[in-house]
Parts: sequence; C-alpha cells; structure tokens
Amino acid sequence: MSTTIRNQAAKRSSLRLTLLAATAGLALAATPALAAIEDGYEPGGTPATTTWYGPANPAALKADRDYVAGMRHHHAGALTMAQEYLADPQASSPVLRRLAHAIIRNQRFEIGLLDEVARNLDRPPVVVDLGILRFAAQSMATEGLGQRQRFLKSPIPSPLAALGSDAPVTARDVQFAKGMTVHHQAALDMARAYNADQNARNTFLRLMNVDIVTDQSQEIALMRSVVAAYPGDPNMVQVDASAIHGMEAMQHGGGHAGHGAAAPPQAPASAPAAQSLAPQARAQAAPHGQFGPAGPATH
Repeated sequence: MSTTIRNQAAKRSSLRLTLLAATAGLALAATPALAAIEDGYEPGGTPATTTWYGPANPAALKADRDYVAGMRHHHAGALTMAQEYLADPQASSPVLRRLAHAIIRNQRFEIGLLDEVARNLDRPPVVVDLGILRFAAQSMATEGLGQRQRFLKSPIPSPLAALGSDAPVTARDVQFAKGMTVHHQAALDMARAYNADQNARNTFLRLMNVDIVTDQSQEIALMRSVVAAYPGDPNMVQVDASAIHGMEAMQHGGGHAGHGAAAPPQAPASAPAAQSLAPQARAQAAPHGQFGPAGPATH
C-alpha cells in the first residue's frame, strides 16, 4: 500500500472515530439524569411522604420565601410560552413540540413542589425539647409527592433528534427556541444564586436546583441544535421581550438573580454531565445545621 493510500485510509478512520465520538457525546447529553430529588413514581412503592426540617431562622425563611415566589412565577411563564408555541400553526418542529409538552408536564410538577414548600414555610416552628437542648425547627418541604401522585417525568428529546428531523425549521420554531433559551438561562441564574446564598439553607430547594440546572442545561443544548438547523439566518429572527414570560420574577429573591430581560444572557454550550450530579448532590447540597428529612409527614 502506497503512502498516499495509507494516509487516506487513516484520514477516513479518523473521521469515522470523530463522528462516533460526537454521536456518543450527544447521546450521553440526552441520557435521562438520575434526579437529585423526587425521582418519580416507582410501581409498587409506598406512597408515603416525608417532612424536611431545619433550624427556624428568619433570614433563611425570607430567602426561601423570596426564592419560591420568584421561581414559581418563572416556571408559570415557561408553561404559557410552551402552550402558546403548541397552539401556533407555524410551530412545525416535532422535536420542539415534544420539548414543549415535556416542559409543561415537568415544570407543572415542580410548581406543585414549590407550592408545598411554601405551605411548609407558613407553618409555625416546632419546639424540640431534649432536656439539655431546646430549639425551634421549621418544616421546609415535603418529599414523596412524585410517588403519591404517580408522577413520571417526561424525557427530554436528544439533540440527535433535532439533527435527524426531516421537518423544516421555521422562524416560529427559532423564536420559541431562542426565547425559551433566554428564559431557561434566567432559571439557571436563579438556582445557582440561591445555592450560593449563605442564608438559603433549605436542602430540598438546593437539591431541586441541581435538577433544574441539569434539565434546563440539556434543554438549552437541544434548542441550540434546532436553531442551528434553521435554513436561514437565525440572527435575523427577532424575539420580542414580551414573548418571554415570567422574567419579572427575576426581581424576586433579594439578590437571587436580580436580572432584567433586557439583554439575553449567554446559555451554556452543552449540557453538564448529568449522571454525575445526583449521587453527590445530597451530600453537597446540605448546609451546616440542616436536619433534612424527619420521617413520615403528619400533615
């Protein structure tokens, strides 16, 4: 075999390996992640709920309430954006339509979790008297709602689905993808800001934020792949700020992302290694002094 033939064969082999690696990377990014909290319904499992407690602290209570109010409103905005997209006859991307359905189902369940956190925070503290030690404990969250409601999380489509779709990507598809990317990035900012706040001590919310960052980073990667498949110039497709709902919620939270919607933030280029987050999450999310779950709920 001549040197030229050997070089050509080596180049073809290298190209195949590159394509295989790229395909494997995309497939991994879309692999369903093990949730850090509320992993969903398991048939045959016990539908019991568990109340989480932590020290009764006014600063922590304010941080939690501000965050819950802001993220709940922001999630509600994602629902209406997805519903409007699905109702639009110009919404032609099957991948984005699947994503929109997943957003509605998954974030509606997360809104329920946030509402339950709010109900726990409104309950009076419980005084624990151990004789030598007496302290007030605040209920913070209820775990087990996924099992009780038989909730199964809707999977996020793979970016490979966007690359392999024969359906043309329309300007409306690009508008939705660009607008929801901005919306998702704002949620990532909110989640990360809460977890970095020294007053934000609710381990349940911290773990929920791990899931929000994991899921919405993957969804951003998917939406970017759809935008890249647009036959025209996606930079020419304008997104009105009024079409990005719930951004006023970014003013909630006492610093948990006091961002406006004037300048679209840059979304991460790819999804994180989702599978590696959940096993460490419970150990890393709990701040010092957090009690965590405390047995079956009595409410």
